[in-house]
Amino acid sequence: MTKTQKIKKPKKTEPRGTGLEPKDRTPKLGIEDLIVALSTERGVGRSISPMQVAKTFAEGRKGEGAQPSHWARDVRSAAIGLARVGKISVFRKGKAVEGDDLKSLKGVYRLGLPRPEGAADMDDDADEG
Repeated sequence: MTKTQKIKKPKKTEPRGTGLEPKDRTPKLGIEDLIVALSTERGVGRSISPMQVAKTFAEGRKGEGAQPSHWARDVRSAAIGLARVGKISVFRKGKAVEGDDLKSLKGVYRLGLPRPEGAADMDDDADEG
């Protein structure tokens, strides 16, 4: 080593941000069960709105958790997880979304039980029974 070369010391790295723990983004317990129960109640060939799941889940809650819109992200992530294991299907424009398309799911979507192979498109009417 020559006199002109200096040994570089590793920079001291400090954590960035506020120092608070990140929010837990795992779906709340019970949302998965509620999605499956509402989908089963609706039946094969019919679908439910994710907002319907959020409203049902938010019922009886007080304070900040009472707004269904607060649960929309949790419903979406729970639905994607259930769709990956095959318990439900996520439908977009009446067709099941599968595989890598679940990662980039955007826009309006509906939830329902998986349709048998070769079944026709969804038979959803405007009713939300």
